[in-house]
Formats: sequence, structure tokens, C-alpha cells
Amino acid sequence: MRQYEHTLWGRMYASADETVRDVWLPSLGRAKSARPDAELAAVSQVMVQGQATPRRRARDLPPAAATEGARCTERVRVFDVGCADGSAATLLSAGPGEVQRSFTEHAAPALLAAAADDRTQPGESCVDCKAIAGCADLRRAPGLWGGRPSAPERRRRSVSVWDLRLHAQCPAQYHLVRHLHLDDLSAENRGARRGRAVDAWLDARHGDRPERACRDRDVPGPDDVRAATDLDAVSAREAAVMLAEHRMLCPLTGLGGNEQVLVQHRVTAYVPELDVVVLATPDLVYTHRGRWIWRETKTSARPLPERESLLRSFPQLALGVLLFHAGVLGDDPRRSWVELEHLRDAPGHSRLERVDPGRAENVEEARAVIAELAQPLLDDTTYEPRTGRHCHGCQARRWCRAGTAYVADHPSPSDPAQQREPAPQEEDCARG
Repeated sequence: MRQYEHTLWGRMYASADETVRDVWLPSLGRAKSARPDAELAAVSQVMVQGQATPRRRARDLPPAAATEGARCTERVRVFDVGCADGSAATLLSAGPGEVQRSFTEHAAPALLAAAADDRTQPGESCVDCKAIAGCADLRRAPGLWGGRPSAPERRRRSVSVWDLRLHAQCPAQYHLVRHLHLDDLSAENRGARRGRAVDAWLDARHGDRPERACRDRDVPGPDDVRAATDLDAVSAREAAVMLAEHRMLCPLTGLGGNEQVLVQHRVTAYVPELDVVVLATPDLVYTHRGRWIWRETKTSARPLPERESLLRSFPQLALGVLLFHAGVLGDDPRRSWVELEHLRDAPGHSRLERVDPGRAENVEEARAVIAELAQPLLDDTTYEPRTGRHCHGCQARRWCRAGTAYVADHPSPSDPAQQREPAPQEEDCARG
């Protein structure tokens, strides 16, 4: 018989008579204003029923049953605290009865699924997985971009387009943000907030079941967008134009009821000779008459660059081409497409571009694009800062002496508040 122990980590406090118990859950950046219902239910259940115990080795006997003092709790409170800025948010305040009902409804099914579900789910966790050699569900993609193993040999890591573009901009920013999770918490600029709002709106509608094309829905106006987001009036008007433009380009138009539509679907592959897990999360992956299609949606106030190829301008398209070519998604790249939906804030200026992953010249260009970005990252051992105009919008400048000095010597009159520009992961919506 297997026994499970339900534990909680955080800063815990109790009143002298044990009737009130608090737990403060730390977040690396700002305080989270919400957490999943199952998580809060599990946390509050431990606060009501559990007791403090010293750290024990895994093979030690289980802790003693809860004491009477723990059972007299009348209220538990859960707070979230931001370690970077000292912010705090109240997530829950409930009595034992409400806690028990919430645990039964939300946490118990999640805990049962975690204990009984033996399915694999390739993703970021593959980096630390000890069973990766025998995993049949993680697709292998040897020679994906023709990279060479780093010297000296490094521990397994993951690579995404976010990583590649962040490192290309500045290795120090990549290391501080991606590995040390440091962020100066400065506000995104207006364009980045607008893009996120449009993405969230489209994700919600493309995720509806049964599927409905956006052409068959009412067009949201600026007031609708502003009511559902935190955008200002100008940004809401621009976002409404983009959503109206999308109606003519919506990939769900004309799709049959038996087609697959996957929103924010994680695509994972393993490059064995590099010991690298490749992660990608396209905005949409769907099928159309046996053809797999990878759709990336970008919002911009500017037209597409004319002097640079799509694969170089948007490396996520290049990675999509390579993953199709390697058979990671779909069996035949000749029956697949990689699409870019470029939404503008001016009517009639949006575009839909397609790249064929079955054409040899596209595959070769995609390999060159990813190799030029990936090899410097894989070989890097020092993550030295690379200063430049991007320092004004660097997420980790607070922890970078060289970047701070550059900004002091090169003030930006157009950005007095140092409001940061969209970083690569913001353009990719942190989707791998």
C-alpha cells in the first residue's frame, strides 16, 4: 500500500489559541492576485488539519496525527507576498466547513489524478526527467538544426524561441531572467499590453467548444474591449480594429466538425546529440482535411519588414518548419503549413503569410536561422552583458552594472519613466 503525505511550505503563523492560522505564500516577483482553486483548497486543508513538523528524511516514519490544538482552528487565511516589491494579496479567508467543501470539490479530484494518472506529458519537466531515455512519448528530432554539442559538456537544458531571442539580445539578460527569474517589474509599454489583450481574446474564442469561427460572432467594439481588459481608450480602439481584421483571417472559418483545434498547444522535441529539450507553443495548431497547420498571430502598428525573410523576422516560424520537417507534429511536412497572421491597427493592412515546411529551401533557411541563434547560447558559459539601446527596456537592468551604466550615459528622452519596450518573450507571449 502506498501512503501519501500532504504538506505545505510557506511562512505560517497562528494566534495564541490556534483559532486563526495564516500562511504567506511567496512569489518571486509581484504578489499573485489569484491561484487555482485546487491549490487554495489543498493549502487551506493542510492549515486546518495539519501540524508543524520538523524536516524528515523520505524513509522516516510518517508524522503523528494532528493534535487537538490543530483541530480547534476556526479560520484560515492565505496571503500571497511578492518578494521583489513587497506587495501582498489576500487569496482566501474561510472557516473549516468551507475549507472541507472546497477540498472535496476542487483539491481531492486533482490529488487523485496526480496519484493515479500515469500518462506522460512532455514539456519543461523533461529537462530533469530520469526516464527520458526510455520515454516513447517524447519525440526525438536528431539533427534538428545541425548543432554541435557544447564543450565542455553541460547538463540537459531546454531551449525555446524566447530563450534564443533573449540571449541574442543580451546573454546577461537571458541568464538573469530565464535562469535566476529576476525581473525589475517595470510596466510593459502600451503596444505589449495591447498585444496581450488581443491574444487573450482570441485564445478564449478559439478555445470554445463546439468551435465557432470568429466570422460568425459579433464584432467587439472599443467599449467591449475596454470593459474586458485594462487597456486605455486608444489601445482598446486599436485592439478592436485588430479583432475585426482577424474575422477575415480566422482559421476556424469553414472547418469541419471532425477537425482538431489546439489552442496554446505545447510542442516538445528532444535533440539527443545536444541533450536539449526543444519547447514551442504556437498560438494555434489545427487540422484541415488531413493537413496540420501551425498559426502564429502577431499584432503590430508597423507593416511586415520587406527586406528580411519571414523566418528571420520571426524565428518561431523557422522552428515550426523544423519541427514539421522532423515529424514532431504531423507525419508528412508536405501536407502542412506554417502561418503568420499579422494584425495591424489600421483596417485593410493585416496579412496572412504561409511557409511550406515541405520545401527544401525553407528547411535550409530555417536551420540556418535557428543554428545562428542556438549555438552561441549552447556554448555560452559566462553570460556577459551586451549593452545597447535595449538596456533601456531590460527586465533585469537593476541587477546589471553594465546596463545601468549604459542607461546613465545614454539617457532616453522618449522614455523618461524607463517604461520598458516589448522584450522577445513578450512578442512571443512567453509561449516558448
